[in-house]
Amino acid sequence: MTAPRKVHLAFDIPVVAECDVCIVGGGSSGIAASIAASRAGAHTILVERYGFLGGTSTAGMVGPFMTSYSADGTQRVVGGVFQEMIDRMVELGGAIDPARTEAGSAYSAFIELGHAHVTPFHPEALKLAAMELVQGAGVRILFHTSFVHALLDAERIEGIVVHNKAGLSLIRARNFVDASADADVAANAGVPYSKGRSSDGKMMPATLFMRFGNVDDARLEQYARAHPGERLFEGIVRQARAEGRWDIPREYLNLYREPTPGEYRVNITRLHDIDGTNPDDLSRAEIEGRRQGLAVFRFMKANCPGLENVTLLEMAAQVGIRETRHIQGLYTLTGEDVLAGRRFEDAIARCAYPIDIHDPTGSRGKLIGLGNSAADTERQVKPTAPAFYDIPYRCLVPVRVKNLLVAGRPISATHEAAASARVIPPCYATGQAAGLAAALSVQQDHLVASLDARLLRERLREQGAIV
Repeated sequence: MTAPRKVHLAFDIPVVAECDVCIVGGGSSGIAASIAASRAGAHTILVERYGFLGGTSTAGMVGPFMTSYSADGTQRVVGGVFQEMIDRMVELGGAIDPARTEAGSAYSAFIELGHAHVTPFHPEALKLAAMELVQGAGVRILFHTSFVHALLDAERIEGIVVHNKAGLSLIRARNFVDASADADVAANAGVPYSKGRSSDGKMMPATLFMRFGNVDDARLEQYARAHPGERLFEGIVRQARAEGRWDIPREYLNLYREPTPGEYRVNITRLHDIDGTNPDDLSRAEIEGRRQGLAVFRFMKANCPGLENVTLLEMAAQVGIRETRHIQGLYTLTGEDVLAGRRFEDAIARCAYPIDIHDPTGSRGKLIGLGNSAADTERQVKPTAPAFYDIPYRCLVPVRVKNLLVAGRPISATHEAAASARVIPPCYATGQAAGLAAALSVQQDHLVASLDARLLRERLREQGAIV
């Protein structure tokens, strides 16, 4: 007998909470959104599926934070909650302020373009700093709680169904912020979205991050300086591939030095054809990511100067996803906006990271700096102008749903623009803007789309944001 393809369930669930602003996802954008909303006076609930905050920066071990400075490296373009997080981690001894790191150093994997003033940090320091800041702002955190379904009333979300150890329950709120990284709430509520590049929908590959210890810092630095113009260990990898000793679809090895001497964040594994919203794909990515990670570890010990005695400290708890859904918002940020350094009247965030597209099908990628042309495939030179581009508030406002804002990686942007705006610093910035906007809209009894952007920008500045 063939099992039915669907079953229908109908039962009552309790309403466990009511609030002004409910934020789904405790990653970079969710942390900033919850702090901003609560500090603005909104009763705020943060829903997070893990037992800690940080998202891809902790569970995924994605690091360092990419640059929060202008393209020429002269000025900060992301402040606010993001800088508070750095300050708190530095105080804990778990981070280095980006003002103290330079492009081309071990902290930036010896990469020049777009890698000035990265922020090395330890994931455990981020977990602690994030919890302290979010709790200190008065946010109610619901850990070990996952989003299930958006309950709609016309074009508004009346509440969200969540699941945790108590079973299914409902949280009501006046406004919601989707900080899920994959636009899970928006998609479930019927917001249109796209995935991947416009030509075929293919998304950038995923990566399982690792942390290595017992690296000989001096020997690694010596090797990198002895091979200028070459990505780290590119020649060694090329020879190994020709001899059949390297089957990872990556042509060089990215190792970012951490605050502790001899410890490095490793960004090398490459997992193609992964849809981060598909559980089968995610399962395959976790399995293949660990296989590749072990192969990388063994290869480095056997072939790379300075890594002969390296130890594997840990692999990330989850694979790192670069791209899934891009919502349809009131404005869609484009690659042309990014490269031209475009400014907007409703700007709520700045970013200067290059367009960093990892090839969805191959082993290389494109790193296109601001001010360069889209035809450039890779430029290892420091751009001089423009210094940054703006992200407008309208990119956070989805069509169709009136009391929802989307922050972080899935904002309204093309494949090319998202390849820049997806990194951590602008995710904090859009999160802070979304949380504050959600709170102000409640206070003024406005739809989020009707909020005065001038007021939002003014209040963001009061919270230390740079707009």
